[in-house]
Amino acid sequence: MIPLIAALATLLLVSLAEWIHERRIRVAARLAFGPRGSGQPWTRVVPWLRVASLTAFAWGVTTLLMLKLEAPDDATAKERHDAEATRLVFVADLSPSMYLPDAGPDGTVTRHDRMKDVVEGILQRVSGNLRFGVVGFYTDSLPVVMEARDPELVRNVFNGLPLTYAMPVGQTDLGTAINRTLEIVEGFPKSSTRMFILTDGDSIPLAAINPRPASVREVLVLGVGNPKKGSFIDGHQSRQEADTLQRVATSLLGAYHDVNEKHLDTAALGDLVVPLALPHTGLTLAQWAVLAMVLGAVINSLIPIALEFFGTDWKVRTAAVKPAVLMKKEALAR
Repeated sequence: MIPLIAALATLLLVSLAEWIHERRIRVAARLAFGPRGSGQPWTRVVPWLRVASLTAFAWGVTTLLMLKLEAPDDATAKERHDAEATRLVFVADLSPSMYLPDAGPDGTVTRHDRMKDVVEGILQRVSGNLRFGVVGFYTDSLPVVMEARDPELVRNVFNGLPLTYAMPVGQTDLGTAINRTLEIVEGFPKSSTRMFILTDGDSIPLAAINPRPASVREVLVLGVGNPKKGSFIDGHQSRQEADTLQRVATSLLGAYHDVNEKHLDTAALGDLVVPLALPHTGLTLAQWAVLAMVLGAVINSLIPIALEFFGTDWKVRTAAVKPAVLMKKEALAR
């Protein structure tokens, strides 16, 4: 609104000045323009050009000034951007049972590789202002990557990073691992975190799972491994424990999905799947403002030059002055 008011005020003031100027040059019209008493026909548009150019320049300057004043400083913008970001935290099972080859549509890939494929399918579909985190668990929980902006860091963790060796040998404790993860994300902004728990559910009896903190908006428990046929490891048959995973999801007010053969449905990702914006084809407001300033300044600066050389038939010429020596010789010759 302010740029429009400034442009309107400039238009009125310059129009008034042009009207006064036009009245004044009538008095000296023949002296300024010659016997005809007026300039070339094209000069009739000069007042309109001057009004339009100065109005455009005023609008452009005011628009750029307002855009600068309204734009937050870099530090404030970064803090707000970080506070508004959505955190995607992948809680990955790194226990030995995840390396059993009974997962995938054909039942021939390891559960760990299937988990990696599921994570990749999620990363390829989500977009927006996101921060990524990975928490690995086995006998303990270990935050590996937190608040990462680049999803490649997540891919690197699932692409064979040997985190299992950083934990004590023992049996998988899924309940304790989830509680530890909830403590890690508790300090995040309210409703900013989406948790993806990827596991086969093969664990010692579940410990009581704590209520999810206010920072967690949604929990998806994703099961890998064959849920019907087990594979022998460490003295027992290991398979995807659907009942255990459903109990975990219920405790966290989340949802359980079997992703052993099919990827997580896009609908389950909700607003994380942001359609890409169409490419911007026109000029932005700032670009229009700069264009108005440049055109206004160029036109207004060229008007006096054009009037000087092409505005009238009246040509001012300087009489040739003879040198004093030549005048003295002519006088003696007489």
